[in-house]
Amino acid sequence: MSARLNPFALQWIFAIGLVFLVMTTAVATDNEALPADEIRLLRSLQNLGSDESTRRAELQLRQLVKRALEFSPAMREARYTTDAARQDINAAKGARSPQVNLTSGATTYTGEIPNTSRPDRPYFGVNATVPVYDFGRIAASIKGREAAYDASNARYALQANQVAVDVVTTCLDYTKQRALVFAADDYLEAVQKLADMLTKVTDADPGRRGELVQARSRLLQATQARENARSLAREFRIRLDRLLGADQSALCDGIGAIFLQKPDLESVRAKLVTNPQVMAFQFDYETALRQLDQINASRKPQVQASAVHAPVANGLSNNYYQSFTISMSVPLYDGKILESGERAALERARAAAERIDTTIQQLDTEYRARYELATAALRRTNEYVSLLEINDRVRKDFFVQWYALGRRSLYELLAVELEQYTLQQGYFSSLFDAMSGVGRILGTSGQLVIAE
Repeated sequence: MSARLNPFALQWIFAIGLVFLVMTTAVATDNEALPADEIRLLRSLQNLGSDESTRRAELQLRQLVKRALEFSPAMREARYTTDAARQDINAAKGARSPQVNLTSGATTYTGEIPNTSRPDRPYFGVNATVPVYDFGRIAASIKGREAAYDASNARYALQANQVAVDVVTTCLDYTKQRALVFAADDYLEAVQKLADMLTKVTDADPGRRGELVQARSRLLQATQARENARSLAREFRIRLDRLLGADQSALCDGIGAIFLQKPDLESVRAKLVTNPQVMAFQFDYETALRQLDQINASRKPQVQASAVHAPVANGLSNNYYQSFTISMSVPLYDGKILESGERAALERARAAAERIDTTIQQLDTEYRARYELATAALRRTNEYVSLLEINDRVRKDFFVQWYALGRRSLYELLAVELEQYTLQQGYFSSLFDAMSGVGRILGTSGQLVIAE
């Protein structure tokens, strides 16, 4: 026969349990979880999107992107590549200047002819050459190097945009997982309290042990969900260490507010032709055209002047001579090397032009798709807010009805707790998915680096 439950003990257990469940925010004990005040801010879209929150987010975003750009090895590599392209321009311009060479040596002559033996007589010679007319070959080479330099600058900007996108989206993913850890902790704490209360109740009423088994089963599931969220949070923190350096994850705090405002899609699409990725291919196209001009000029006569100051006979005479020569060279037959090279350059130019159109179409499609996804995610976020408020009231009512009145089963109580946890998961996932979508649009269009 079941023992009767002490009414006085029952009142105390009920009071303690009700106080725990009425708490609006559980205190997370996991250091991977977001603090409770940040969770409250995230749950209030109105406060999160306020002007004050946006201003703080902009300042934090500048610091975050600046740190990522300074720390990134890819940015240093891009900078060195750009510096090398600048020196290539100087090298190409140098072809217009006279090329002066000095030669020297000492020659010993011996022989049977009288007065011809000269032991180690030193000599030197100077010769200089300068192009006179080349049908624009050197000019095409210089313009080609300048276009290559512009392409390197565009790729430097493109790399900066990519670094900004990577660090912002990783920060948002990290914050998202920390919020999910908090939700898991909240759910775990609620189920743990139910299990603890049922443990005390079953000591007096063994007939309710079936309910305790259900609670412990949900407790195990909640623990697994929390560990999964913690694992993902640690994974994103490791990625942040790679992007920002060790122990810099605090730079991610508070940047989300700036990504709640949807960008002006039409303005972004109108500036596609100035996107660094498009500009890089545009300059590649210019480089290919200048290479074509250079090869075309090489097939025409090349006129150059040369001057020489050299000994008449090395080691035999102290006399020197000077000469000035105008020469012309033109390829008559080279096995169609230049002709084939010209055709190859033309095809490369055509391929570069096609890459420009392909990239514009790809970016336009990507922007529109990300905008639609972000808009849908923000819309779902607003729906989750109202559902969370309703379900929070329902779960408190269910507890009272289950514990005091016996009108609800433990299964229903656990189900409504699980529903609250699922709604929180959906809310945080939708919120940060929307933020990441907006961040990618802003990043690939160069607006994140401008903020820096």
